[in-house]
Amino acid sequence: MIGRLLRRRREREAEALAPTPDELRALIEAWPCLQRLDAGQRERLRTLTGQILARFEFQGAGGLAPDRADCLPVAAHAALPILNRDLGWYRDFRTFILYADEFEVDIEETDEDGLVHRGRDFRAGEAWELGPVVLSLADVADSGQGRGFHVVVHELAHQIDRLSGDIDGAPPLPRDLDHADWVRTLTEAWDRLNTDLGAGREPFLDPYAAESPAEFFAVACEAFFDVPAGLRAEEPALYRVLSHLFEQDPAVH
Repeated sequence: MIGRLLRRRREREAEALAPTPDELRALIEAWPCLQRLDAGQRERLRTLTGQILARFEFQGAGGLAPDRADCLPVAAHAALPILNRDLGWYRDFRTFILYADEFEVDIEETDEDGLVHRGRDFRAGEAWELGPVVLSLADVADSGQGRGFHVVVHELAHQIDRLSGDIDGAPPLPRDLDHADWVRTLTEAWDRLNTDLGAGREPFLDPYAAESPAEFFAVACEAFFDVPAGLRAEEPALYRVLSHLFEQDPAVH
């Protein structure tokens, strides 16, 4: 009884926070990556957006006090990868930290000789281990515009990847998606990317994907949701396994 009451209360709260028809229309008009969703997917996006707004904290940083207009696009884009999955993919974190623009972070890197280098870098987003997802709202606005860039998808891909225990480009896979197929497909695509870069050719995926298998997976997810037709044309096998993972086929719209 108590469980049912809590569930109903959460459902009412999520419905109250879900985008209104005008808000949903404005979101779709502003972001091309949402325009390819059909009517059923748009309704699912609306429902999930309300659930994310209800269940996650949205905190400001760098002097930003985020309001609904700031949080709504973040929640809507966070809903995109899980349209045909569920919020369980985001179970390891509960907070979004929002900056108005790029934010500066301390970095520490160890080179091949074992020397530690420290400095500062500007970021559009970060995904902390078992912690918040940090985003620049300026970069959220630039995401999903058909250029292969989507900071929300990128950082949430790291959170999904982490569910397998390591951030290594191998997230938990559906039972009917063979692990060997996944590894082979991503490795071959990774090798082609590095071959193109080594030969001085401009690759389809952002060169940042060459940083590590984890970044390759996150960048590939960006392309899957933002430029799906291009990814399917350039890397059909990679598109296939990502389509299987997310149970979506955005290139058909």
